[in-house]
Amino acid sequence: MDTTIDRKRIIIFVLSIVCLLLISQLFAKCENQKVQLANIDALNKGLTTYELKNGQLVTSVENLVYTNDQLKNSIIMKDKKVKELTNKFSNVKTVTKFVTNTKFDTITLAYKDSVPCNFEKVDSVLKEWYHIAYKSNQKGITITELSIPDSVIVVSGEKRKWFWGKKTSVTDITHSNPFVETEQIQHIEVKEPAKWYDSSILKIAIGFIGGILLVK
Repeated sequence: MDTTIDRKRIIIFVLSIVCLLLISQLFAKCENQKVQLANIDALNKGLTTYELKNGQLVTSVENLVYTNDQLKNSIIMKDKKVKELTNKFSNVKTVTKFVTNTKFDTITLAYKDSVPCNFEKVDSVLKEWYHIAYKSNQKGITITELSIPDSVIVVSGEKRKWFWGKKTSVTDITHSNPFVETEQIQHIEVKEPAKWYDSSILKIAIGFIGGILLVK
């Protein structure tokens, strides 16, 4: 038996594995750089809006893509509510936070019968979770401004009741405004079917067979 040939095959096999690892790390680094550049671009672009056919306004923003470590160190995690909510998940998939301000302008409530005296009162009520400005006279009440601010946090991912427990896909939503209630949630996660050639078992089998052929 020629041990020299066997040693050469082993060396070639080891070098091939090392080269594959280096190439995979290079591709991973390039992909990571692309993701970081896309994140910077998304942060600089900000919000865009467009309308549906019925005139409904849609607000759009490009997604940021973070690893778990990057998410933990991101600006959004400085929000204590976001941090508390994400800590309830064993695996966080998405985190969304948006701020709304519902506004109504000029709402008139007319009396059926006028009050038998002439008067006018202009006043406003400014609270943390609502702001009302109104004008009242003998004919009725006119709300000149009504605004309701709110901040919404949405986290989706997987939860477990205990460490080895069953994984459950969950979406949690919370409103900062105590007067706003979520009545219904329907969240759909689109999962692409795994390709046969992208199977981990297939990759291990190919590597195992390739190693045997090189050694022989």
